Amino acid sequence: MDETRRQDNPSAHRSFHPEEHAPGPGPGRKISKEESQDVAGDTAKSTGRRGEERAKDSEEGMHDTGRRGRSQRPSGTKDASATTGVDPQDPPDKKSRQG
Repeated sequence: MDETRRQDNPSAHRSFHPEEHAPGPGPGRKISKEESQDVAGDTAKSTGRRGEERAKDSEEGMHDTGRRGRSQRPSGTKDASATTGVDPQDPPDKKSRQG
């Protein structure tokens, strides 16, 4: 059996509170011309949805099998209707293999 214990980690506090622990900018730093200008090229607006939003909608051919394991990560399966490619086929039924 694994033992669960908590250990003190002072570097974690320093990492998440740089205003308290990080030094200020060095003396004489000058911002370059490239840094002060906008990036060349067009700016595109994302049309994709976040994973949280996509999870609310069930997709055709996808089947939720609940959470698994110690980490409780979501799991699932898919059938041929959710597969792309040449001639996707569903795996044979367990019942049809036995008979």
